[in-house]
Amino acid sequence: MNSQEIFGAEIQYFRFDPVYWEKMIKQFKDAGLKCVTSYVPWNTHLIGLPDKKHPAGILDFEGKTNPSLNLLKFLELIEKYELNLNFRCGPFVCNEMVYGGYPQWIVMGNPDMMVWDYQNRPAPGYWIAKKEGSQPSYLHPEYLQWCRKWFDVVDKIIVQHLKSRGGCITMVNLDNEVSYIVQDGFLSSDYNPVNVAPEGYYHKFLAEKYKKASNLPYSKKYTCIEDVEPPRCIPDNLKEDVAYYLDWCEFKEWVMCKYLSTLREFHQNNGVDDIIFMTNLNPHLPEGIPTRMPSFEKAVAGIVGYDFYRGTFMSYSGYHSMARILKLMNSSLKYTYSAEFMSGTWQKVLTTRVSSDHMRFMARCALSHGCKAISWFMFHDRDCWGDAPVSSHGHPRENLSVLKETPEILFKKIKNWDALKPQYDVGIIYDLIQHKHTYIGDSSPCNDNNLYIGKPFISNIPAGKASKEYIGLFRIIEECGYQADAIDIVHSTKGLKKYPLCFLPGSPLIERCVIKVLEDYVKGGGILVLSGGLPEIDEQGYPVKFLWMERSRKKKDVDTIKYGNGKIIILGYIAQDECEEEDLESINLIKNILKKYVGEPTVKIDISKPVEWIDWKKEGGGHTIYRQPRNLGSAILHKNKEETILFVLNHYPEAVKFIIQLKDRQYKKLTNVDTDEIIYLKNGKAILDIDRKSAAIYLVS
Repeated sequence: MNSQEIFGAEIQYFRFDPVYWEKMIKQFKDAGLKCVTSYVPWNTHLIGLPDKKHPAGILDFEGKTNPSLNLLKFLELIEKYELNLNFRCGPFVCNEMVYGGYPQWIVMGNPDMMVWDYQNRPAPGYWIAKKEGSQPSYLHPEYLQWCRKWFDVVDKIIVQHLKSRGGCITMVNLDNEVSYIVQDGFLSSDYNPVNVAPEGYYHKFLAEKYKKASNLPYSKKYTCIEDVEPPRCIPDNLKEDVAYYLDWCEFKEWVMCKYLSTLREFHQNNGVDDIIFMTNLNPHLPEGIPTRMPSFEKAVAGIVGYDFYRGTFMSYSGYHSMARILKLMNSSLKYTYSAEFMSGTWQKVLTTRVSSDHMRFMARCALSHGCKAISWFMFHDRDCWGDAPVSSHGHPRENLSVLKETPEILFKKIKNWDALKPQYDVGIIYDLIQHKHTYIGDSSPCNDNNLYIGKPFISNIPAGKASKEYIGLFRIIEECGYQADAIDIVHSTKGLKKYPLCFLPGSPLIERCVIKVLEDYVKGGGILVLSGGLPEIDEQGYPVKFLWMERSRKKKDVDTIKYGNGKIIILGYIAQDECEEEDLESINLIKNILKKYVGEPTVKIDISKPVEWIDWKKEGGGHTIYRQPRNLGSAILHKNKEETILFVLNHYPEAVKFIIQLKDRQYKKLTNVDTDEIIYLKNGKAILDIDRKSAAIYLVS
């Protein structure tokens, strides 16, 4: 994948005066960007209801009714400036639009076609602009028929403008943020009869997985798979019938993947080929349940991007959320990129600006953890969007500088950006089943600002506790001066072998295949740190003895067990604190373990003393001194066969001098890519002065 050809930003031709189109596109090219992305919304181009001659409705793509609808002219301009285009034709586009881009007759149409919740009520659709309408059920034949009719029209345009045939279109978005329009909670979707009626898709899924009813690992015994009813409540305790509830989670993923592959086949049958198909994921916790990254990648037969939006300035917790997701993408996907990356905001009038400082910091934080390409959203202002790099009339703003400098650094100052890989010191195991436990209880998994903890319990351990341990471990390890990788162990075990020590956030649930992999890892000499609860049952609810261990532990208990050629270090829950309030004893405990069993990190970042700053009191007025003893600096080394670069990030609200120590002492100097300043290393060590909430990039030689 050539990342330079994917770097770009969103230009929405239909949302600003065509008199500015060419000016905007020229500014885009002058910024060094290559790929324009643009929604092509169905309801925007719709000027009349469907009839026999126009099955998808009467559509205007030539600007006959409104010059802003002249998609064909817009494509000609993209081709004139020799740019690429990601054609994002939905059928759903979101985009702060009425009905999210669907025609009214879909969202206000046949209630039998809609997503149903556990009480058989149609689920709300995209209600931002109007609180009316419902979300169509992805596999309902009537809805898919409408999708096919829409694609039959737009695919004629796509085929004529494919890059491979002299046009500009290099990518096609197979629907936007597929998640039942975030109605993807355990009980929110989708109980439509097309799924759950006898011989519906739910039963097809079960038959595909278990073959026959006698193989179902449920407490209730069935003579026929078609007799199985889906869960319509969340139990207080999950242990008795865990497979039954986990299968409903997996079925949602199965439906979304089948939907994406069906849309792809519609395009392909219309001659859309020699193209990159893609889809994008919206923010979820924990890590996209049930929007499973490798499954989506297989369904689209292309690439999967993630949409990153963060408040200004990006908080330390926001950084870690982004970093953790990118690490999981690196572990799970063939290619890592952001399909929508915040530049501007959906608040038209802001009390604080989306500054170049914030955009630069956010972008470099993402790049530091393996994000290979960025599509900024938006390039320009439009309705329901403000403070973008360019105004709706083409006035450049100061944050446009970030869009210009980023490709300049990555593709001119760095020799081979695509081949560079972040270097990590230890692994943290991502076992999907732990997070499914969280998902079952979470009524709003799309809210990535809130981690649910509560029922259902397994042996008095609530849903969410293992996910919180997983999330907190990344922060604690980084605050020790080390970097942790995410290892999607069910998807691939290759990442496990890279590290001498790995962490397993303990959960009462574990997949049986994971036990065998971890057993082999430890027997072969690996160090496994288990923090939290001891695994008790597998994905089918059968009891397990995790590496034959049985032990009751309290917080900060430490026990080391030799196992084969390796060791198992057993801890209590150590990563349950809130961001920037991580327990100092836990940090010291992990730091000592890392020093003993890992040694020096690839690159260590430290502070010489706790960072302090003076600010207004939050309550009562006056000044106060804020003191943060935790290390909120990040240092990530990237390497390929040709070169080494270093990202140094300062998350404090104050300029800080960081002590940097490279493990490889052969390096002699750092060259700042922004200023060309050279800093010489003494035995691999240097002191770097980094401004608050900012990131520096160095060439290492």
